[in-house]
Amino acid sequence: MSDWLVVGGVTLTPWIAGLCAVLFGWSGASGDRAARVAATVVGFGFVATVAVAIASVSAPHRSEQVAFGSTSVHLDALALILSMLVLGLSALIQVFAIRYLRGDLRQVWFVVAANLLTGFTVLMVCAGSVALFTVAWIGAGAALVMLLATYRPLAQARDGIRRTGTRFLIADTAFLVPVAVLLVTAGGDIPLDRLGVVAQSLPLPLQLTCAALLVVSGLARSSQIPFQGWLPFTLAAPTPVSALMHAGVVNAGAILLIRFAPAIAPHQAIMIGVFVAGAVTLVYASAVRLVRPDVKGRLVFSTMAQMGFMIMACGLGVFAAAIFHLVAHSLFKSTLFLGAGMGVREHAVDRDLPPRQIYSPFTLAAAVTLSVLVPLAALAAAEWVFSPTVSAASTALLVFVAVTASVALGTALSTNFSPRTFLTGTASTVVLIVGYVALLQMFTAALEPETTINAAPAWLLAVPTVGLIAVQLLSRNPHQLAHLRDRVYTTAVTTTLPRPPALPRPPAAPRPPVTTGVLS
Repeated sequence: MSDWLVVGGVTLTPWIAGLCAVLFGWSGASGDRAARVAATVVGFGFVATVAVAIASVSAPHRSEQVAFGSTSVHLDALALILSMLVLGLSALIQVFAIRYLRGDLRQVWFVVAANLLTGFTVLMVCAGSVALFTVAWIGAGAALVMLLATYRPLAQARDGIRRTGTRFLIADTAFLVPVAVLLVTAGGDIPLDRLGVVAQSLPLPLQLTCAALLVVSGLARSSQIPFQGWLPFTLAAPTPVSALMHAGVVNAGAILLIRFAPAIAPHQAIMIGVFVAGAVTLVYASAVRLVRPDVKGRLVFSTMAQMGFMIMACGLGVFAAAIFHLVAHSLFKSTLFLGAGMGVREHAVDRDLPPRQIYSPFTLAAAVTLSVLVPLAALAAAEWVFSPTVSAASTALLVFVAVTASVALGTALSTNFSPRTFLTGTASTVVLIVGYVALLQMFTAALEPETTINAAPAWLLAVPTVGLIAVQLLSRNPHQLAHLRDRVYTTAVTTTLPRPPALPRPPAAPRPPVTTGVLS
């Protein structure tokens, strides 16, 4: 009975909140009241999940589970972490939306759709079997499309719904094929901890096909190349929708790759494909982010780049790092979207500031030297203190993080080289890298899946590293690269704008009548 109460307290609160919103809508009550009740109920679910997580620390080898034959809802460490994240952010965003959508005719629609999305997402991360995960996966995609329809009368919103729905339909159809093969092979539903046994019983060509189709669905949900065409066109959705989507839904690709790792990770060719998709998306989105003139557009492509990094980590087999990055990105990006209005104001102020000062070559050389030495020294110290023995993939990933920190610190120092900038940038870099290594060690100990992993080679990280450095150099406006920079800029801008509708063809001019007869 206690397991039922615990699991129900975690997974059912979003559904109760959505039902309350529907009942308030039918009763004619104000949307404001429905939104407050729903946010409160989801908040109670978050508190209950935190209590379960605290209780599980004292009994780390015990997890709550409710089974219905082979189908089950399972609260392991990963499910608890992600449930706390989803419920906490959903409650916070719904509280923000109370004032943001006050008086809006679509307020109840948003509350219902937001809680449907929250409920399916929580069910997905807590699913203990393939069939239940599949139901939650399809439901979360449908709920997202419903949420994007909050302002459906707008032409831009309809375009985003069409693009998202089309790509989800194609990718989810591809997802259902390997699921059907696995379920038929097993003769019924499959607990996720037995997924590897069933997958390995298939012929090798069928194993590779199923793994590739699973990856396709994960890439589409996280807006990775070649399925990146839906996320940039969802900007017509109100800010709470964007915050909820970027903080949770786009992370679902990594969740699928981790839960289905026993069927995907044993095949190195598939893992290399995962890595390449993430790396290409990371470099592409980083380039586009620099040329977007609007704040929300920059945040969208920042999300795509961050998802690319997360998918790269999955391709390297460092699943714990992917989960850590998922949590950190969700918290960070939800904050940025909810503060997008302030971002617009800051952008307007920065635009009116005088141009940046051009420093001497000696100052620039000093900035580059410090930006390289500080992150590498912080990484070496953190590795020595917290993680003396790590895998080659983890080490390569940490070096990649240090390189990106070097780029950020170098940009800050070359923009404003002063003692204050140096001290602030150095302290921030050291704290971030040391904290990253320490928390990554904790996540690895708690969340690393027990499965055979033939990951992509760690040396492949050199490719996106060079790509990001090249993007940063192009953005610094060097005169000798002006022609290449202009071509990259033009391509980046045109690929992120909707194509104008085709103009109707003008009617053909009437042909003169054909006359017959004998000329006199």
